[in-house]
Amino acid sequence: LLAQIAFDFVEHPVDRFLRLRLLSEGVFPAPPADRATLVRRASLVLSGLPPTPAEVDAFLRDRSPKAFDSLIDRLLKSPHYGEHWARHWMDVVRFGETLGYEWNYEVLGAWRYRDYLVRAFNADVPFDRFLQEQVAGDLLPAAGDAERDHLLTATGFLALGVKDVNQRFK
Repeated sequence: LLAQIAFDFVEHPVDRFLRLRLLSEGVFPAPPADRATLVRRASLVLSGLPPTPAEVDAFLRDRSPKAFDSLIDRLLKSPHYGEHWARHWMDVVRFGETLGYEWNYEVLGAWRYRDYLVRAFNADVPFDRFLQEQVAGDLLPAAGDAERDHLLTATGFLALGVKDVNQRFK
């Protein structure tokens, strides 16, 4: 019976595997979300912003089989997508516009690295390239001055974040 429940309404083998494991542990799926909930969840997850009433109405009126796909495509093309996901990366690298700690000096131009991140997420830069640009952008070949500036800005990853200048004296 559990195997049948695991295979109902699930198309991908990985999803079937996970569903079967959850069911064996007594965890049953929630009922499918209604369309208004779907548009709200998708918008919050991808852009970090709630949908406007007009966006909700447009999605509710669109009864085509590709309505959800179109919604996701639109959200991925939104500049808010890059802004939202760049925030997560800035948390990882401990981005700040000051050095923080006891030496709270402003980092002039830190916004350039933030904007680089937004552009990278919006351009769907492959993760390996994204990391290469930040760790060794100054060593990567550039086609021109604009790309050289882009790669140098990416290396802001190495300089930004909280600094404890007293650490070097311990």
